[in-house]
Amino acid sequence: MEFLDDKTAAHLGWEELLGRLSQLVLTPLGAAACRRLRPLDDLGRLRRRQERLEQLCRLLDQGEDPPLEPVEDVRGELERAAKHGVLDGEAVRRVARALVVTSRLRGYLLRQGHRAGGALTDLARGTHDLLSLGRDLLQAFSESGELRDSASAELGPLRRTARAVAEGLRLRLEGMMRKPSLAACLSDTYITERNERYVLPVRADAPYPVAGIVHDTSQTGATLFVEPAELVDEGNRLKLARAAVAEHEQQILAGFSREIAEQAQPLRDNLACLEKFDLLLAAARLRRQLSGQLPQLGGRGFCLLDARHPLMVAAGSRVVASDLRLEEPRRCLVISGPNAGGKTVALKTIGLHLLMARAGLAPPLQSGSRVGEFRRLFAVVGDEQDIGRGLSTFSAQLERINAIVDAAGEGVLVLIDEIAADTEPGQGAALAEALLRRLIETGARVVVTTHFEQLKQLAYDDERFANASVGFDTEALQPTYQLHPDIPGRSLTFQIAARLGVDGDTLERARQCLQKDERRAERMLESLEQERRALQQTRRQLERQLGQLQAEAEQHRLQADEFARQRRQLLDRGRVQLLEEISSARRQVAALIESLRGGADMKTAVDASRQLKQLQQRLQQAPAEEAPPPAPAGEIKPGDLVRLVKLGGEGTVLGMDERAGMVSVSLGVMRTRVPLEQVERLPPRRRRRPAAGPERGAAEAAGERAGVEPVRSPDNTIDLRGRRADEAVALLDKFLDELFAAGRPAAFVVHGHGTGALRAAVREYLAASPYPRHFRAGLPEEGGDGVTVVVLK
Repeated sequence: MEFLDDKTAAHLGWEELLGRLSQLVLTPLGAAACRRLRPLDDLGRLRRRQERLEQLCRLLDQGEDPPLEPVEDVRGELERAAKHGVLDGEAVRRVARALVVTSRLRGYLLRQGHRAGGALTDLARGTHDLLSLGRDLLQAFSESGELRDSASAELGPLRRTARAVAEGLRLRLEGMMRKPSLAACLSDTYITERNERYVLPVRADAPYPVAGIVHDTSQTGATLFVEPAELVDEGNRLKLARAAVAEHEQQILAGFSREIAEQAQPLRDNLACLEKFDLLLAAARLRRQLSGQLPQLGGRGFCLLDARHPLMVAAGSRVVASDLRLEEPRRCLVISGPNAGGKTVALKTIGLHLLMARAGLAPPLQSGSRVGEFRRLFAVVGDEQDIGRGLSTFSAQLERINAIVDAAGEGVLVLIDEIAADTEPGQGAALAEALLRRLIETGARVVVTTHFEQLKQLAYDDERFANASVGFDTEALQPTYQLHPDIPGRSLTFQIAARLGVDGDTLERARQCLQKDERRAERMLESLEQERRALQQTRRQLERQLGQLQAEAEQHRLQADEFARQRRQLLDRGRVQLLEEISSARRQVAALIESLRGGADMKTAVDASRQLKQLQQRLQQAPAEEAPPPAPAGEIKPGDLVRLVKLGGEGTVLGMDERAGMVSVSLGVMRTRVPLEQVERLPPRRRRRPAAGPERGAAEAAGERAGVEPVRSPDNTIDLRGRRADEAVALLDKFLDELFAAGRPAAFVVHGHGTGALRAAVREYLAASPYPRHFRAGLPEEGGDGVTVVVLK
């Protein structure tokens, strides 16, 4: 069952839209694919088509245009070559261009398609790289389309022979023309060819006879084109030489045709890919032209935001966007309003948007729009009368609607313009209501335009119906073309009549002819229209104020973030400086204690120790960043980015001991355990890449000096097992030098247990080396005594 029939396609302008789409392609194959395009009923295939369009549009926006050039449809040439026919030079060149262009497109899809997400790459499945053959064929021809001398080893010599014979003939003819006896017989002094033979223009009334063969005469008969008898043999030689060239050229073309025949099916596969991609590229160009968006798929009904008629947009017309909705529990949308106000345009816009969405095209609407899972679309728009069958406008429309009722059901959308309008209004309105109720009872969704007041009132009695109206500026007496939801429209017959020049007396008489109820309904609708305009103006004012407030709030947020970042930066610098001072003081204390053993003054050592305690107190009293209370244990989990409140710096949570209230945190390649209340979880947006080189080393060194245990990683570990002692020491010296230059805080030296000789050599070297601050045997979890942990200066 087809998604739409021919009448629906014609009523909505689907073929016209496909015609515009076909103007955006580069190849005849793509143009034919555009004209064949139909909505898809398989949502899986449709979503895949949408994905391809999205990925191609992203590539085009990034300037990654496909290497696509105009290519002719060469399937006829392939068929002829496959049947052992010989293609002429121009046909070979057309096929060669197709070989090159489709192969380049294949490379683009495989390369860029994978980068864009993979959906485009699927188009290249089953295609073949025929670039080499295409280039070889093209290189065999000159720009003018003739075979080059290099097309084969024999062609060049054959052509040179023919040219030499021809040149010899011309020289002899020129010599003959200089003889006075012959010159008197010539009508002109030029050499020409007739029937591929060199001839001279001899006067028919020449005073002397010229021996030779007449190959042609002028139109007047006054000139005879004569091949001199003495050059006939030479002319025969030229004829044979040229025949040899032509025969060999035909042999070359036959060889090319055989090569093309061998690759006929692979090239057909490539052309099929080209056809699909050219259609996709045209869809991307149409999307850009219409400023279109791909709607979401699924559910029932539809929600089209800021929808515009695609054909009007493509034509450059000024189009007013409207929101078009039909969502649960609504099943029938009744659009009313004045004539020439845009009701039919709104109806066609809904139909074309649905068709475009189901065909994988991007209609002119805003993101957030949605199209339901419809399986069929019917449209009844315009005059359905058929004089040949004796059907009036009303009869033809009713016959069409009856056929639609029989086919209606869940997943069917029906669009009807001016239902039952061409009959007695009272009975027409009653029949229209009955038909609409019958349609929605089948499960179908319906959009209808009307002037019937009876249909406008359905939404107030039945939740399955909804109203919408097209706007009209009663002061300017001009339609606004804006669709307003949930409000029935006024027909504004008298206002439009006044605009068209009907005199006031006639209009006043017409108003008096209205029934009392009709006048009351007209006044009610006018009051509703005025209230809607007032609410709309208030809404626009509130939206402007809201936009200003949101912009100010965003500016304040950005300023607050910048102030907080600068404050954290200053605090980090202060903490690092304090850590450096503490480390320096510790070294001083250690040196003094060492000197005490040699008899130094005890008072000096006590003063240094006091200085160290003061520095530690400064660190503890350092201003803490104003932050929200620490997150509860349940809110912090391994992998979270946290800030160490007292130590400073940021790290990643490795594990938690909730019973002890401690958290294990990784700082680069270092790790530490701190109380839970001393960490603050950071949002993911503040996660930073670890610093490289010296900056990273400085941060890690600061952490180590603050009492953080070194963490083993591949880049700070050297394995010396199996090496001789002297070789191992040389490698270790180079390794430590590189770590020290990079500012790394620690190294792990794996020497194993073995006999202990390698371990002794390593530690003997470390004791005398300038790089270590100290070293120790590894902890059990680090490898025990088979590993030496070196803390660098």
